[in-house]
Amino acid sequence: MFKSKIFVMFIVTLLVAGLVLSGCGNSSSSSSQTPATQTEKKDEGQKLVIKLGIGSALTSQLGEYAVKFKEILESKSNGQIEVQIFPNGQMGNDKSMMESLQMGTLDMTAPSTAPIANFIKDFLYFDLPMLVDDDAAAKKLLTSDLAKETLKKLDSIGIVGLDYWVNGFRNITNSKRPVKTAADIKGLKIRTMQNPIHIDFFNALGANATPMAFNEVFNALEQKVIDGQENPISLIYTSGFHEVNKYVTLSRHVFTPYVAMISKKTWEKITPEQQKLIQEAATEVANQCFDILNAQESKFLEDMKSKGNVIDELSPEGRTQLQNTAKEIWKKYESEIGKDTMQKVMSIIGKSY
Repeated sequence: MFKSKIFVMFIVTLLVAGLVLSGCGNSSSSSSQTPATQTEKKDEGQKLVIKLGIGSALTSQLGEYAVKFKEILESKSNGQIEVQIFPNGQMGNDKSMMESLQMGTLDMTAPSTAPIANFIKDFLYFDLPMLVDDDAAAKKLLTSDLAKETLKKLDSIGIVGLDYWVNGFRNITNSKRPVKTAADIKGLKIRTMQNPIHIDFFNALGANATPMAFNEVFNALEQKVIDGQENPISLIYTSGFHEVNKYVTLSRHVFTPYVAMISKKTWEKITPEQQKLIQEAATEVANQCFDILNAQESKFLEDMKSKGNVIDELSPEGRTQLQNTAKEIWKKYESEIGKDTMQKVMSIIGKSY
């Protein structure tokens, strides 16, 4: 009997010891979670890296905007946000970079509105020829409620539109002859973007509009596959098109902006404070764009002249001819863009059609 009691007490003791050890085990497990929590907190404070891809060189105006954006954002975030810039189409062309934003494999890009219109037709009005005459009208359009509403449409395709950066006015270059009137354009094989409005406009002027990827243009000009192309002065210069096209006409026939944009997948992963800093940096660049662009264009034009390029303006007659042709294009795309939108645009810039 006595031995049985001892045995029972021994069993109870073992059970109690087991419970104590089990309790210690739980305590140990709980304390072991502390380093994991600390690691999570440390991760939250790690530097945010934003990958920004652009299609042109760092020396172009878009390259300068990208560098300015990087400087502003890294300064505002006290180094907690780093911007890595990938120029010269390293991340693909404008269309493929937008697709990368949709997939979340690239954080940011800044295409011109022409390729964006392939995703959202609301952006088409930016590509109407001979629409905007000067910087003042361009500023009115870019800061209008209509432009802001258009920017928000990107949300529907998984992209957040931040602000408009200035691409500038597009101008004609060619290797054949000076261009001052519509008659001078007739017969020239001109590279355009793969944009129906641009193609229709140049064909209506009697040119042979030839859509082509941007990275193919220099070789095509050099090998005389095409006679000329049209782009803002910054891209003409930094891409070396002036080296193979002697004649440059400041036709200013289309004004198109860039759109600074960020992947919605990236946007939703970052904090509200980081979102605020990114938005502020994009807008600060937007406010400096015209000054950056105009200074750069003046410098590039002077250098082009010194290297033998012939720089011309359209004659008054030539500008009228292009404007009359442009109005035909406006009418053609009215139904696609929307009559209400067309009227809003014209009201903003003070024109009628």
